[in-house]
This record gives sequence, C-alpha cells and structure tokens, in this order.
Amino acid sequence: MKIAIAAGGTGGHIYPALTLAEALKDRGHEIVFFGSYDRMEKDIIPKTEFEFIPLDVVSTQGGYINKIRSVLSIFKAYFRCKKLLKGFDMVIGFGNYISIPVVLAGRSLGQKTVIHEQNSFAGKANKFLDKKVDLVIGSYKEDSAQFKNPHTLILGNPQSYRALRIKKDDDTLRKLGLDPDKKTVVIFMGSLGSETVNKILLDYFTLLDGSYQVVYATGKEYYEKDREAVEEKDYLKIFERIDGIRVMRSSDLLVSRAGATTLCEIISLGMPSILIPSPYVPNNHQYYNAKSLVDEGAALMIEEKDLTASSLNEAVNSIINDEEKLTELSKNARKLANDSVIEDIVREIENL
Repeated sequence: MKIAIAAGGTGGHIYPALTLAEALKDRGHEIVFFGSYDRMEKDIIPKTEFEFIPLDVVSTQGGYINKIRSVLSIFKAYFRCKKLLKGFDMVIGFGNYISIPVVLAGRSLGQKTVIHEQNSFAGKANKFLDKKVDLVIGSYKEDSAQFKNPHTLILGNPQSYRALRIKKDDDTLRKLGLDPDKKTVVIFMGSLGSETVNKILLDYFTLLDGSYQVVYATGKEYYEKDREAVEEKDYLKIFERIDGIRVMRSSDLLVSRAGATTLCEIISLGMPSILIPSPYVPNNHQYYNAKSLVDEGAALMIEEKDLTASSLNEAVNSIINDEEKLTELSKNARKLANDSVIEDIVREIENL
C-alpha cells in the first residue's frame, strides 16, 4: 500500500509515527509523511528515509482570531491534500491539528483512515476525527471510554518497540563518568527542559550525599547556566542531552515529565519512576498519563505545584535503596506493556 502518515508538533507524536513507518516499510509498504512546515517535524523527518510534504496549517491554540486563522488554514490544507493524496491507499493520523486536513482529505477520496492516540487523555484533533475514521488505536485503557468509534482498539504505543530492543550496557554509564555498580537516578525534563523544575533541581542537588549517583539532562535552554551553577561531583553529572532509553535501561530510577513517549518507554523497560507532569500542556494530558501509571502502582507522581527540593529528595530516598519498592514499580510497569504492539498495529492496518 501507499500510506500517508500525518504527524507533528512534538516528539510524542513524531517518534511513534516514525517507528510505525519503519515497520510498515519493512513489510513493503510505501510511506509518505505530512506535517507542518514550521514545527519540529520539518527538521526530524527529512533526515530519515521518508519523503516529507510540509503543510501550512496554523495551530488551534490561542485567542479567537488565531482560531479563525487556524480553521481557514485547515480548510486550505484540506483541498491541497485532496490533490496530493491521489493514488494513496490509506492515511494514518497521529494526533495534533496537522492530522485533521490530511485524514479528512483521505476519507473524502475513499481511502482507509486510521488515527493513533498516544496519551491517556485524548487530544482534540483525534476526538474530532473519532467517528470519521475506519479505525482508532489507543495506548491506554482510558482511551476506550473516550472514543465513540465502534472500531477502537487499545494496542499501545509503537515507540515501545524501539525501547524493547535496547539492552542494558554498563558502558553507557561509564561513558557518562558514572559507576555502573552504584545506584543511579536519571533525570530529564524534555529536549528544552523546564525552567520551574530546573530551579528546584539545583536546590535538590545540594541535598545529595553521594549514597546514589545522579545524571541530569538539562535540555538546551539550561545547560550553560547549570554548568556554571553546579559543581559536578563523581556522583552528579550534568549534560545537555543524553540517549534517554539507553541511560534508563542502565539506571535504577527515572525522574521525568509524563509525556506519551516517555511513559511508553517506562512501561516497556519496566522503569521505576517519579513523574512530574507538565501543567503547561493542552488538556493537562500529562497529569492523566501519569495518573494512569500511578493507579496501577507503576509510578509515583509529584505535581509541579507540590514539588520542592525536599519533597523530591524524600521521594527519591523512599525508592532508590528499597529493593522491594524498585521491584514492585518495575513489575507493575511491565504489566502494562504490550510487547507485540508493532505486530498488532501492523496486522490491524493490513486487515482494514
């Protein structure tokens, strides 16, 4: 089949879409990506093996005027997509407003349409497309109650497949200047980092006593400032970015935001975690992502409003040297994983 995939806005949409695209390509299908001309997908996808077609679509976020601009841009992109999608067999949307004109155009041309939801709280674009598509694929059991489409399946996040292929490697920590035989906490707040959490982390680092080691990926915005503010020790290492999955696989505890991709990696790896959901995302979906794990005994959560250096220090210390707690969190996280997620999704797509 010739398949169009619409994905963009954040890595939480883009990377799972790329993982699925690779699996579909391996099965002999032709994949073409559609995305925004000015969001991060314009930089990420063209560096891969897949063709990328940029669209000029304005975000639905903002005031009344911006919403009007958004609707007009979606209509314009819809008619452009009707021309671009001729000859395609299927359209798959991974959420975000960029999916709307592509999926609707595919539907109008009689092509099979699929949407994938990565979060436990469904996004507005996917809820809008819900009953207009042939198949809805969700990542969490909570998704089943949010979609009205009778053809809704909870299969998981394709990114789980990538995480499952990573093996533990002590050299990963050695290369970061850490001791692979020592308990390790890895902390990251996304590619850009978080100003509010970063300030608290600087205070938290002053409470460390060396009983465990910490590696912190600051994100682009805060690396230089943090390097000046923090004295690195043998048990505290700071980097702008790290290979998150590999470092997680070789560590004992994660402290992070609760984005969709990170959570699917936590589940796949069976990674004990303390989640600090971002309150600055649409629909507060990171809170609901985190809650879905907390309710299963698979993670701890500290809301940003309750986060202090001492509350984080207390939470970490309650887990890091407690083997029973680490095992419990890991076991409960793994219970939520679907190790055959890619095979399941590809099968359903091919059976449409």
